[in-house]
Amino acid sequence: MGYISALTYYSLLRLASRRPIWLDLTSFDTIMQWREDWSSASVVNHTIVAEPIIPRPGFDLPRHTWFLVNRLPTGQGTCRANLHKWGLGRSASCDCGQRQTMNHIVDTCPLTKFEGGLKLLHQADDDAVIWLESTATAALAKPTNQINRVFFEWSK
Repeated sequence: MGYISALTYYSLLRLASRRPIWLDLTSFDTIMQWREDWSSASVVNHTIVAEPIIPRPGFDLPRHTWFLVNRLPTGQGTCRANLHKWGLGRSASCDCGQRQTMNHIVDTCPLTKFEGGLKLLHQADDDAVIWLESTATAALAKPTNQINRVFFEWSK
């Protein structure tokens, strides 16, 4: 028996695919499919982003501010309702007495409400950036050792 290359050897060990991907050569418009998926998505506030391919206003903001611009519309973040739900907070109540959700911080809280709501916040103009860096940052919980420890354990 003669010399056999490593590539040939390993290809002999592999199981044959029933439908190899290289045999499906149909054309596929990924951008069009992505747009269709985006428009039919059942994600919270997905209508705020009209054209997801174009970089959003504020793309060049500092990381913490950009993080808030993205987190507030999704409803996910370190608001008191989420911390309480995750077992990391004592109460879900805002300083105003209502349940503190991400939406509450932006739209309804008399202490933190951003005039113009999520649509204007999404534009990341000067007023939005000032509000994000001061009011929103103060309203949201800061990462604590307990939160960091829980996320560290979860990510293992």
